[in-house]
Amino acid sequence: MFSFLLRLPLLLRPSDADRDRMLDSLGRHYAEGRLGIGELERRVERTLRPGGVPGLGLYLLEVPVRALTLLIGWRLRRLQRTVLRFHFAAYASVNAAAIGIWELTGAGSFWPAWLLIPSTVLIVWHLFASRGLTRALDRRGF
Repeated sequence: MFSFLLRLPLLLRPSDADRDRMLDSLGRHYAEGRLGIGELERRVERTLRPGGVPGLGLYLLEVPVRALTLLIGWRLRRLQRTVLRFHFAAYASVNAAAIGIWELTGAGSFWPAWLLIPSTVLIVWHLFASRGLTRALDRRGF
């Protein structure tokens, strides 16, 4: 997936602090079960290799980052709530306007029902779909 990064000419001499941060990060990923012992040993060996290495951060590319998944989940929930608010605002304003026009024009047969019924079905569907998305995000750990 990120193999193009390995072809970049990034032979840098990392500092001891860079190597320590990398080793700490690898240790955390191993402790959380994201890396096996063999993979951990291979990455530690590469990290401690003398001389220039092609960017220490490249050894973390294949490890799923929990913070990133939490950020994505948080953004999805926020987007979902925002879209639902806009949908509800449009629902309320359009239906209120239709009922207001019906009242102003003499209140004959209740023609706004032709707009009110399908839009109510749509907003209820959106509420249930939104709830389903929230549950799916919870199940996946987002």
